[in-house]
Amino acid sequence: MMDQKSYKSALHHMLPFLIIAGIYIAGLAASLIKWGYYESFMWLNTDNYLWLDQPMFMITHLGDSLILASILSMLLIYKKPELVLTLILLVVITGITGQLLKNFMFDGWDRPLRHFNESPSVHTLPFYRLFHNSFPSGHSITAMTALTAIVYGLRPKKLLQIIIALAACIISYSRIYLGVHFPGDVLAGSIIGIMLTLIIMPFLLPLAGKINYSRPIKNIIFTVALIAFIAGVWFLASTYVC
Repeated sequence: MMDQKSYKSALHHMLPFLIIAGIYIAGLAASLIKWGYYESFMWLNTDNYLWLDQPMFMITHLGDSLILASILSMLLIYKKPELVLTLILLVVITGITGQLLKNFMFDGWDRPLRHFNESPSVHTLPFYRLFHNSFPSGHSITAMTALTAIVYGLRPKKLLQIIIALAACIISYSRIYLGVHFPGDVLAGSIIGIMLTLIIMPFLLPLAGKINYSRPIKNIIFTVALIAFIAGVWFLASTYVC
């Protein structure tokens, strides 16, 4: 694990990202406090536009672990292989955490369409109708995990951090926009993704940095990431036909 001073320095450098993410999380929390768990969804979900539906559908699947982790892995494997390995492990760990919560602790928590009895007042896409295992939002976990790890590992400049944070928030919010998650789901997913990453990454990144990443190993990781990306896109295209 990195020393405490280095860890504090890393967190300090991440402030622009953490502030934007914190504002987003605070906004979700405020909506829950003001309107409640279910009415906050209706308040946020009904603010939609026909021209935004397809872009939001594309954006939401950047929160798919196969797609987002694969894209970032292909972009960084030759320059930051230790960060790629750390990111993959984090996405797996946080993803398993989310699935355990979904399928065991909160198995009976239905999604908005089921809760509101498929009411037409719920804005969703006709080919994207989900009903079960609402809490927490897995896409929010993945997006916040991966992008928090990128900012932690790369320490980009302030403007780029803000852009990355906004991207993470938009991916998370798209789950509400598309009618597949309540604000509480994406709030929990966002917190889980950020907090677990900040807790685990100081242990994983130094360990990943001790590995010798030869060119063939990097090529293998790139190839696996490419195959995973193609598989993720194929699955979406075959499952949700526009």
